[in-house]
Amino acid sequence: METQIQQNLSQKGQPSWRQYALLTVGKASRLALLRHELVTGLLGGLPGALGLWLRRKIYPLLLGSCGRGLIVGRHVTLRGTANIHLGDHVALDDFTVLDARGPEARIEIHDRALLSRNSIVRARNGRIRIGERADIGCNCLLATDSRLEIGADALIAAYTYLIAGGNHAYADPDTPINQQGFRSRGGICIEDDVWLGSHCTVQDGVHIGKGTIVGAHAMVNRSLPAGKIAWGVPATVQRDRGAAS
Repeated sequence: METQIQQNLSQKGQPSWRQYALLTVGKASRLALLRHELVTGLLGGLPGALGLWLRRKIYPLLLGSCGRGLIVGRHVTLRGTANIHLGDHVALDDFTVLDARGPEARIEIHDRALLSRNSIVRARNGRIRIGERADIGCNCLLATDSRLEIGADALIAAYTYLIAGGNHAYADPDTPINQQGFRSRGGICIEDDVWLGSHCTVQDGVHIGKGTIVGAHAMVNRSLPAGKIAWGVPATVQRDRGAAS
């Protein structure tokens, strides 16, 4: 099964600019594509306070919607810009990626959320919602082809992977796995005030309750209730939050 990028870039009988526009701006518009290329090409790597100021003023014109006070670092990659919606005072650090590919894709990042350096948010015909004041650490991957929700005030430490989907079907041994499609377990939901330690992996189908803490290097393959502290491979509840250690 082809990925959305492969589908967009290999449609027979379609001009190459149209295929590239569907991937980059999310619609077949020459004007939108030209605007995207000019803005990102001229301003994407511009250093210093001037670069930050110009990106704050002009990058909102590329997006589906954007609130006040946007902060965009250098060399930020935007794909499917019509499907990206940002609240007030959202911060995108250097080398981050927002990738909303496919007609059903949508990325929402709400007020005062932070996406740190080198992190990737990728919705492949799925929906990602990051709540108010959420802090996504550096080198994280948030990816879905179904649903991924992160609540308000969540702390997602560096090198954490949230993989909501992409479960390859493999029942037929005579067909390559990458041609058998995907199975969804319902996506990932992380409620408000959750703290995930560095190098955590959260798998599809997991729900983490409000206020729960997950230790570093944990692998979360089943849901965790609210107000707990968990760690391990796989992650298991060790005690209640607030209980004596």
